[in-house]
Amino acid sequence: YDCEVYNEKEIYRISKTAFAAAQQRRRKVTLVDKANILESSRLWREVVKKVAAEYPEIALDYMYVDNASMQLVKNPSQFDVILTSNMFGDILSDEASMITGSIGMLA
Repeated sequence: YDCEVYNEKEIYRISKTAFAAAQQRRRKVTLVDKANILESSRLWREVVKKVAAEYPEIALDYMYVDNASMQLVKNPSQFDVILTSNMFGDILSDEASMITGSIGMLA
């Protein structure tokens, strides 16, 4: 069996990167997870909530990955910075590449 393992330090580091990017963009971070099922996603929410408190000017919202995959096709402009785990990010970036026309166009 495969296990998804994250610790608070890793999540904190990548969350800081996401919020810093959002400061230079439209000031919105969407945490994409599966917190209704996965314990690791619940840890992501806990840590990201703490990081968000350090950036009161940045809006934070949460979206389950199954809904995010639909919303990315339906209305991609609703997203600014997507913060997610490696597995979900890998899937969503491939999906998003079809919207832009090439995976090389994503930033």
